Amino acid sequence: MTLEGGAGVALTRSHRAFLDAGMPSRILTGITPSRQVEAVEVCPRRPAGLSERIARRLGVRLDRSERLLRAVEKSRSDAPECRGYELFSPPFSRYHPELHPWVKEAPLVHLHWVAGFVDWARFFTTAQVPAVFTLHDQQPYLGGVHYEDDLADNPWLEPFERTARELKLAALRPRRVAVVGNSEWNTQAARHSGFFPEGATFHTIPYALDTTVFAPRTQSAARAELGLPAEGKIVGFACDDLGNHRKGFDVLADALRSLPTEVIRSTSLVSFGRAPGSELARTVALPWKHLGYLADDAAKATAYSAMDVFVVPSRAEAFGQTAIEAMACGAAVVASRVGGLIEAVDHGRGGILVTPGDPASLRDGIQDLLASTERRAGLIASARAHVVRQHAPASHAAAYRSVFAQLRSSP
Repeated sequence: MTLEGGAGVALTRSHRAFLDAGMPSRILTGITPSRQVEAVEVCPRRPAGLSERIARRLGVRLDRSERLLRAVEKSRSDAPECRGYELFSPPFSRYHPELHPWVKEAPLVHLHWVAGFVDWARFFTTAQVPAVFTLHDQQPYLGGVHYEDDLADNPWLEPFERTARELKLAALRPRRVAVVGNSEWNTQAARHSGFFPEGATFHTIPYALDTTVFAPRTQSAARAELGLPAEGKIVGFACDDLGNHRKGFDVLADALRSLPTEVIRSTSLVSFGRAPGSELARTVALPWKHLGYLADDAAKATAYSAMDVFVVPSRAEAFGQTAIEAMACGAAVVASRVGGLIEAVDHGRGGILVTPGDPASLRDGIQDLLASTERRAGLIASARAHVVRQHAPASHAAAYRSVFAQLRSSP
C-alpha cells in the first residue's frame, strides 16, 4: 500500500537486495513514495461513482469497506468496555492492482502490506499465479485486526473479525502459496492459524539491513550534527508514530519519570517519528528533543549513533526493525520480551529484554545499562556482530530466491 512505515521500509530494503542480487523485482504501491526507488509504480485508486456520491450525501454508504468500518465504530461506541485497537482493515479495496500489466505478466505475486490495497475476492479471482505472503504483522492470516492481542482485548470485535476472515478464506481458495515470516514467532503463528491452503510452505527470513549505512558514527560528531548535548547520557526511542499505543511510548515515559533524580538530571531523551499528541508529550519528565519523521537511512543512523541506550517498549511486535537498526549503529538496546523482539534482540548478547507493559521493569533495564559503560560496550559489540550475521542483504535475497524457485516448481 505504501513504502512509508516499518513494513514499507522493510519491503524497500528487500527490493533493493533482490535487484543487487540480479533478481527481477518490481513494486506496485497505492501511494507515491516520498523517496526515489527503482522499479516502482503507483496504482491509482478508483474514484467513487455518481450513484455512490449521491448515496453518500444522503448518509448511505455503498462502499463495502466504509459500511463495515462504520459498523465496527458503532459497535465500539456501544461496547461496555473497549480497550482500543490499532487497526481494523476490511478485505476490500478501490485499488485494482490485479489489472496492472506487471501483475498480469508476473510468474508469481509477492504480497507485503496489502491492507486497503488488495480487494481479496477480486484480486485472487483475477491473479491465478502462485502467491508469496511476507508477514510484517499478523493481519494477512487474521480477519481485520492486525494483532491477536487487539481481538483478545476487544471481544466485541469478534463478529466483524469472523466476517472479514471468512471473506478472505473464500477468496484465497486452494492455490500454491508460500508464507514468509519476519520472525519465527510470526511464522509459527501463521502456520498454526489454519488460514493458508493445504500444501502452503512456511519460512522465516530475517529482514535485510545494509550495515554499511547502519553503522556507528562517532558519538560526539553525531550529537554535534543533531544539536544534542555533548555531555550526559541519551536514551532513544523511534517508531513511525509515537502516538501508536502498541509501540509503548507511554510506558517509556512512565519508566523515565521513575528513574532516580540523579539519573534524570544527567539524561535526556531523543526520538524520531511522527510526534505524539500534546497530552502524551507532557508526560515526558526528561529534557527531550524530537527529531521529527526521518525518511533517510543515513539520518536515522546518525540519530542512533548519538544515543547510549535505545528502547523498544512495544506491547506487541512481529519483529522490531528499529531494534536491529540501533544495534547496528552502536546503541545498547532495551526491549520488551514479546513476539519477534525476542529474536531480534538476543537477550544478554544483542541487548536486554524486559517485561512488556511494565514501566518498573523497563526503568530497571534502562538504569542498568546507563550505569555500566562496560556492560553497554559488551552488548554493543556483540549486537552489531549479530545484525551483520543475521541481516545481510545478500543472504536475504538468496533465501527468497530459494522460496520463489520452490514455489514455481511445485505442482
